[in-house]
Amino acid sequence: MDKKILLGGAAALLLVGNMYATPASAAIDLSIGGEASVTFSMSDECADAATGNLADAISLANLNTAAGAGVTYTTADELVDHATDSGCASGVNEDNPKVGYGKELSIGASGTLANGLEVSFSDKIDLTDVDKEEGSFELAFGGAFGTLTIADGVDSAVKAAAVNSDGDVDVTGTSLGGHTYGTSGTAGVGFLWQAPSVSALDVFVSYSPNSASSGLDSAQWTDTFGVGAVFSADMLTVSLGFESASENTAVACFSSPAAAAIANGADLEATLDKYLGADVCGDESNMAVGVAFDAGDIAINAGWSELDSDEADRTTYNIGASTSLGAYDVGVNYVNATKEYSLGGVEDTQTAISVDAGTSLGDGVDLSMQFSTNDYDYGGAASEQNYYADFKITVGF
Repeated sequence: MDKKILLGGAAALLLVGNMYATPASAAIDLSIGGEASVTFSMSDECADAATGNLADAISLANLNTAAGAGVTYTTADELVDHATDSGCASGVNEDNPKVGYGKELSIGASGTLANGLEVSFSDKIDLTDVDKEEGSFELAFGGAFGTLTIADGVDSAVKAAAVNSDGDVDVTGTSLGGHTYGTSGTAGVGFLWQAPSVSALDVFVSYSPNSASSGLDSAQWTDTFGVGAVFSADMLTVSLGFESASENTAVACFSSPAAAAIANGADLEATLDKYLGADVCGDESNMAVGVAFDAGDIAINAGWSELDSDEADRTTYNIGASTSLGAYDVGVNYVNATKEYSLGGVEDTQTAISVDAGTSLGDGVDLSMQFSTNDYDYGGAASEQNYYADFKITVGF
């Protein structure tokens, strides 16, 4: 529900800056909007924490082989026996519902110059998280050449092309965060070009010159390219994307620590990460495939993505469906994700299922509801199951 203000002449020139000399007849539409929300959520975050042992996840023989010369593990006691980081302190219980809020302000400007060049600018300020204030800048140019977008942390071509859900379900406890659409190289200011549509084909190309936006060759990733495509055939739409990022600076990836490096009682998740290697590190490549189609009044989508790195790898797939039931929009999403450690042939597995519904309570006021279950397995050493539910009222202006 953005409010628009029509500007012309000198005001239009001021908004566009000195990038192009606009004639007095050019007009820029300025929009100012935002939203505020209140969320009531419930979860079982204080449920009994799962317990496990690193020896449950990987054999002593395999760990000794991975550790290399000079490090030998002989008993399970050396491998740390401890609970995961879920659960609450002794004597502490949930106090549901938990009340939260959100607020943001968005501004935008757009117009078409005398030569037909389309120019638009947008920015969003998340007033609940000031760290995001500098990360929403976007400037776009459109015309016969397609659309060129310049943004801080620009969407990779993989993400721009994806037609399926991102699979990022709100859950209690540990989450792998849904699909990976891009590599670490897309950090910093970059470019996304959408070529003019050719028949039923749309092509996207992304380029991020410097992940640190420093202009120095000491940035961890430089010159990251991605490509994506969307093809529509009757009721079926298919997307495909690929991106590769080569690490430009020497950053050490995983090396197995000595047993004494982790004290007994350390967190199991952190222990698995440190012993087996769970960070995304070094050279990265990302591939994703998605599909969307309608079956009567039901919209169905499915997707698969894989992020490959010199250390941990992540694979995710989702299946989702949505429809309208009177005044309500309802949907369901199933997500399965794995994180494969770099050593030992061990992987974490997450399965999340969410059901959501939403409706309008009036002009600019929306009500949404969500319920999810989450099953997370820590490399075969331990697992946890929990739920999350929320009700959210959003007021837009």
